[in-house]
Amino acid sequence: MEKFRQVSLVLRRGLSGWHVGCRHAGYGMRILVTGTSSGIGSVIAVRLAEHGHEVVAGARRVADAPAHPRIRPVELDVTDTAQLAAVAKSIGPLGGVVNNAGITFAGPLEHLPLDRLREQLEINVVGVVAVTQAFLPAIRAGLGRIVVIGSTSGLVTTPLLGAYSASKFAVEAVAGALRQELTPWGLPVVMVNPGSFASQNRAKTTATAEADRAVMGESAERQYGRAMDALVRFNRSVESRAGDPEQVAAVVERALTVRRPRPRYLVGADARMVVTMKRLLPARTVDTVLSRVMGLPRRPSD
Repeated sequence: MEKFRQVSLVLRRGLSGWHVGCRHAGYGMRILVTGTSSGIGSVIAVRLAEHGHEVVAGARRVADAPAHPRIRPVELDVTDTAQLAAVAKSIGPLGGVVNNAGITFAGPLEHLPLDRLREQLEINVVGVVAVTQAFLPAIRAGLGRIVVIGSTSGLVTTPLLGAYSASKFAVEAVAGALRQELTPWGLPVVMVNPGSFASQNRAKTTATAEADRAVMGESAERQYGRAMDALVRFNRSVESRAGDPEQVAAVVERALTVRRPRPRYLVGADARMVVTMKRLLPARTVDTVLSRVMGLPRRPSD
């Protein structure tokens, strides 16, 4: 039995070394990317396909997935465990999974509808765990790795984005636990934290926040109306000068293909600035800086 165990270990190490060598040499892999209907997810899928990888592009509607000869679109809702299981059965070994699917809800926590908070956590947090559980057998079979798209809001809390920040802080914990738990099998787990990059997500966030605001009531409007106006202006300003999401896609590709990926990649000067600010400044100073950057009023309306 001991000799069998030793032989199995040698074979596994040899296969792992061969597989890593293939990554390093640039051979194509099969990679699942979730949330590819728009924004960063779509750009990631196309970049990987153009660089020779076979991409399984998950989207809630197949018609919304990007088109490319090496992209196989699949209907994939990260909250639908039966759907995840069905896709996992048909997918074969994977060289990587990119957990990108997510949403952003905005508004003061004092008045945020609890159903919004539940949906935020269900998609952004439970969805990451559900996808990972469903496809880990395929990752093990392909000696692959997991990339999780986080956010600077998972490192520093942003006012009026408390629900989103909560979800991204939770994702940090999920990715950290997975990284530790999967180390014995040599399956890397990598966090990618982008700064501000062009995305259709901000327009959707603003539209939903405005819809919620309309039914929050007079008290909420008196207390947070000016702050919500500032958030809308801030989102438009950020989107107008946001970076090219191709930068994020390039980092994701690196995380999937380098021999020894880092546990975390910060993408963008603003992401590095936020992390440095949190490390060097007191919490109250960080709060003040973020509020001023977003243009929030210094005094309440009510």
